Amino acid sequence: MKKPLVQFPVYNNNNNLKTTIMTTSKTTDEKVKELFDLVQSKKLAIEKAERPCWKTSGNFGYSANSAHDRTSIPTVTDTRKIVEMFAFLIDRKDKSESAAKELGVDYNFTWLGFGVDEWKEDFQTRVNQISVQEKRKELAELESRLNAIISPELKAQMELEVIAKLLENN
Repeated sequence: MKKPLVQFPVYNNNNNLKTTIMTTSKTTDEKVKELFDLVQSKKLAIEKAERPCWKTSGNFGYSANSAHDRTSIPTVTDTRKIVEMFAFLIDRKDKSESAAKELGVDYNFTWLGFGVDEWKEDFQTRVNQISVQEKRKELAELESRLNAIISPELKAQMELEVIAKLLENN
């Protein structure tokens, strides 16, 4: 069955007709299928982002001599706290390097055995993980809404495609 062509006018900045785009109209099932595929590809990207490689011990503290104030970076859920921890490190580094310059000595700043760049990578990794969790919630909502409008025929077709892929892989 051939789909009808639909014409869309395209205007330039002066509201003069520039061209007309001819396209085929898509059925609701085709649109839903495309959106489902997009949601699935975004879910795969999220899965990849959730396998972090930590550069530090993952335990941050404001005191180098006390283990009682340590915070486990992978468990922090508030990005503001991560920003505050990183700001503390930048401040300490800047002040330490300034003091070393005043004294005329070479100084390589580390905190709890790791450089600022390593801490920054871990803080950025955690911020990315937190945003991934929010994206996952959004995708679940989109998938739920798509499931509400999917036709039984498309649902059956999509299930057959999944089964076919599973059989190909085995």
